[in-house]
Amino acid sequence: MFIPEQGEGIVFTASSLSISGAPSSFVPSNRSNAYAIQVFREQIIGLSHFSIAGGLGYSGQFYHGNIHIEVAENGEQNEVLLSEGSFKSNRFATEYADALLEFRYRGIANKKGRFTRVYVGGFVGYKTNAYSHLHTSNYEVKYYHIQGFNPLRYGVYIRAGKGPINLSASVGLSPLVSSGAMLTDWSEATSSSVGLSLML
Repeated sequence: MFIPEQGEGIVFTASSLSISGAPSSFVPSNRSNAYAIQVFREQIIGLSHFSIAGGLGYSGQFYHGNIHIEVAENGEQNEVLLSEGSFKSNRFATEYADALLEFRYRGIANKKGRFTRVYVGGFVGYKTNAYSHLHTSNYEVKYYHIQGFNPLRYGVYIRAGKGPINLSASVGLSPLVSSGAMLTDWSEATSSSVGLSLML
């Protein structure tokens, strides 16, 4: 007889980040990445392999490429297109407090105590910070509280594997930008990620 046990309550995810729908002038870097830490509470559905888990988390998305958001002394923001080789690193970043709901399946454990898991979920996040960071050979500048990035983000994700480390993939369904200097060119841009989740 299958006796269900509580699943993982803490999840840490590190991912490679990509953008779709960005303007052709944007040259992304393979350094783009995302991180998230999440805490879940689970409710098992009867004596079954299935459960529902709700959680809260905090995530950061770091978009590396050749687009720099510059802020003037009067607070005006401008999009600056950087030429190749003119900088060491450049990114704009967003941070969100997230609410999550996922549907979980766990198989029967083998002799080593490992089992197949497939977790499918969705998330809604509220933006807590956004900034741009440019580092060249001559100077380094960071602008905080960049305006224009979507105050809400939402999307779907899946985690699957065996053991404590699992494959993870997410797709953002909300546009990255909702106002500001990037709006016209970036109105259709969304993000997705593929990475690994450590589940405890």
